[in-house]
Amino acid sequence: MKKEILKRLIVEFHESELPELIERSMDVDLETRKIISIIGPRRCGKTYYLYYLIKKLIQQGEDKTRMLYINFEDERILPFSVKEFDLILEAYFELYPENKGKKIYAFFDEIQNVNGWEVAVRRMYDREKIRIFITGSNSKLLSKEIATALRGRTISYELQPFSFLEILRAKGIDVTPNLLYSSKRFHIKKLLNEYMKFGGFPEVVLENDETTKIRILQEYLNTIFFRDLVERYSVRNTILLKEIIRFLISNISRYFSVSKFYKLAKQNFKVTKRTILNYCSYLEDVRLTLFVKKFGTLKEQMVNPRKIYCIDVGFKTASGFYTSEDLGRIAENLVFLKLRERQLRDPLVEIYYWKQKQEVDFIVKRGKKIEEIIQVCWDVEEAKEREIKGILNAAEFFKIKKGIIITWDFEGEELIEGVKIEYVPLWKWLLYSK
Repeated sequence: MKKEILKRLIVEFHESELPELIERSMDVDLETRKIISIIGPRRCGKTYYLYYLIKKLIQQGEDKTRMLYINFEDERILPFSVKEFDLILEAYFELYPENKGKKIYAFFDEIQNVNGWEVAVRRMYDREKIRIFITGSNSKLLSKEIATALRGRTISYELQPFSFLEILRAKGIDVTPNLLYSSKRFHIKKLLNEYMKFGGFPEVVLENDETTKIRILQEYLNTIFFRDLVERYSVRNTILLKEIIRFLISNISRYFSVSKFYKLAKQNFKVTKRTILNYCSYLEDVRLTLFVKKFGTLKEQMVNPRKIYCIDVGFKTASGFYTSEDLGRIAENLVFLKLRERQLRDPLVEIYYWKQKQEVDFIVKRGKKIEEIIQVCWDVEEAKEREIKGILNAAEFFKIKKGIIITWDFEGEELIEGVKIEYVPLWKWLLYSK
């Protein structure tokens, strides 16, 4: 019976039209022999990214009947045991015996629902001429666990919620160089305001009602809290964990010191620094909050506070912390996400903040080379002098002659003490920076 159901699912996939898809900025090597793992926070679009890869293969001339897609959350095959994995290929080759020995593509979605899946996938990978693509939920499957389970057989790619460029694609706006001069740029600024308030989760971006957007984000937060954190890590002090999440989300783009938070927390909780460190590590593991270290020696990185960023700024609104006074910090968080997108494409890229006499929001390093010094300045008139001092201070230290100040709407450049200062509006930088 299970084999017959699998046949039905395979044929359904081959006969169905792929949904309307939005091009994502992440590129996957479709020629590698390695197993491709697509990871990322829940609801960021991993399933649709598999469809995107399928469509890309079809456009390259591959026959759809040489592909199979199985969603392990489909109730028709649940429960599914690891012993039944062989039935998938049996069902497929009974339908398409002519493809035996040919290269085929298998897409396994939400594979974490099968206990012991890694044994079956390794066996399939080792024995068959098959390219395998998998996705998994953060509640049960992290990138480091996939790497351990598949023992060098996989390459992991991390997907984030929509970037601003992807939001424009989702809204049907073609981003070309001429866009800079068209009347659409006013609509783009409106969409940027929405992005700053509600973030980039695909379902939220495509929803029109603002109240519903907030409800969706709150549901995401609740699911992450209970399934990805409390259940996964057997967290007992759920009240403390909730307070840490609230504190971090309300303080994005600020410094976070475990020692200072510990002094606050111990007034109301029986807690140790180790517990706080563990909880912060869990939040980073499931990609809710991320931390940036200070540029410096390993010792400097260990003793200095880290800066907090959130995987989606919409969580700030959903938690009730969105205010117009925080727009500069929200903008900085968006800049971080764009830089992290670059980092996910290129593993040699590192992101730091810098602080000596002055502060710099981002130092972008690739290999041994410092590529960019970036400040984010919402109110140029108020903070321009301070931001310039930071760039000049860092430029002298790193011996480079250029810095970028990302603004809301101010654009231009000037030469100060031999250093070229470039002012770039946020919307333009998010769309056109590399």
